[in-house]
Amino acid sequence: MRTSQMHITSRGAGIAEALTEVEFAANRSGIGDRQAMRIRLIAEEMMEMVRSVSRDFEAEFSAQLDGSVCELKLLSDTTRDGAASHDVVSLFHRSAGVTGKIRSLMQSPFSELQKNEELLGEFGIRKVEPELFDGMMPEDAENAYVWTLESYGLSAFDALIADDDENWVEIAHSIIANLADDFQMYIYEDRLELTVLKDIGEDEPKRGADSYAIAPEFEALWKVPVPKSRFQVRIVQLMYRHLEWRAPVSRRNQVERTRIPAASSKDESLHALVYSPAEMVEDQTAPCVLFLHGGAFLFPAMPYHYRLANTIAKRISCRVIMPMYDLAPDTVPPQQQEEIFEAYCHLLKHSTWYHIDPDNIVVIGDSAGGTLAAALCLMARERGVRMPVGQALFYPSLDRRLASDSMKRYTDVPVCNGDSIRSYYKLCRSDEYEGNPDYISPVEAQDVSGLPQAYIETAEFDALHDDGIAYARRLRQAGNPVILNETRGTVHAFDMAKKSRILRKAMEQRIAFIRDVLQAEGVRR
Repeated sequence: MRTSQMHITSRGAGIAEALTEVEFAANRSGIGDRQAMRIRLIAEEMMEMVRSVSRDFEAEFSAQLDGSVCELKLLSDTTRDGAASHDVVSLFHRSAGVTGKIRSLMQSPFSELQKNEELLGEFGIRKVEPELFDGMMPEDAENAYVWTLESYGLSAFDALIADDDENWVEIAHSIIANLADDFQMYIYEDRLELTVLKDIGEDEPKRGADSYAIAPEFEALWKVPVPKSRFQVRIVQLMYRHLEWRAPVSRRNQVERTRIPAASSKDESLHALVYSPAEMVEDQTAPCVLFLHGGAFLFPAMPYHYRLANTIAKRISCRVIMPMYDLAPDTVPPQQQEEIFEAYCHLLKHSTWYHIDPDNIVVIGDSAGGTLAAALCLMARERGVRMPVGQALFYPSLDRRLASDSMKRYTDVPVCNGDSIRSYYKLCRSDEYEGNPDYISPVEAQDVSGLPQAYIETAEFDALHDDGIAYARRLRQAGNPVILNETRGTVHAFDMAKKSRILRKAMEQRIAFIRDVLQAEGVRR
């Protein structure tokens, strides 16, 4: 099955012969019967989707094997029969199942997709922007829309958080969603192109949900897609990169969008959101929480990051400043650390403009944001800049060596695991880092004395669990005050489960730490 190409039509025995050839080719390549049948099922689903759009179509179907990855590609220049004359969004809503939704997109005239770009974006359907994908798409893909399983899965999860589980049910019953490792559909004005990737390596035993005592309230997080490839990362960036401009804002807060100068940034400044309690006077000087969002340095801020910013601003009656640093793989660490340090120095120098108290700033961050928060404190101390009065790190990434017991143990847990973290490090080229390693791997810092008091929160079933434990131990040994909160039954980024009682308890501890640090600093002054 190194390469198998065939021409199929909707009439006669063309499809049946093609499916049989795919299965035979798979067997000839030494693939087991089980995997060969899976490939046939995927191929059959692809062909049926295209055939359902047009009663009389012609298409080129190809299958090839590269290492352990089988690629199935279907290219059809069919003219859509029964194309929706209007309201493609309504058609997408009414269509049942993942396959039905794919068909609805196939049936929709290209002009209707153009008219409904913004609404379709909520379902993970995006106009291709070639500059983001750097040769990862077909040559003329700039004239196409792209839809993937990852984008649909993420949009479905966002809906699930909003108490709509319909899409999860559809995903659970989809052949494509359950058997394929990646699905990409390009919709052109004159043709359709479907590509499915399937890893046909030996089935590895997975420990899965039954092997971990993860709290039931996080069950939905098992379904969150875990993008690993460069293409999948780009899709997530495309989905969420403009969320800051329509970020949910609580009625309890006001939000201002601004830019903070940072010479190291490609634009020499960073977009930022400034959250303030609604009752706070506009020019009132207030304590500040500098919130550095996580995302492996690759992903934009997600909906749960904005919820956290809203919560902190209201509960603590402070300003929360949330800068959007440049993302990998275009910008790689430690560039983000430099950007954040420069933005922080600007806030100190121009605190009056931002109506914040420069002596009363706490820096917080989750995951890679925890890396940035810890690095900022180290950089401020070493460069003679006023340090934040406290640092709060939530399930932080702090050790570039990736050799901890939790990294080795949790390779198949939800949201983020040892396997995905190793993929992210390669995409960020973090293993090629030169210079002072402290800022990308604070656990390795030779001197961690004289740093701000810290709150470190770990998730139990998280590949990064041991990073937080190790850093807390080092900080304590160096004489720094540390609160370590080892949450139980949790996974990485458990903030996603906004109704979780465990999250509510952790939130109380986060709030208490930040409030106590800010109040204590105020009393000392």
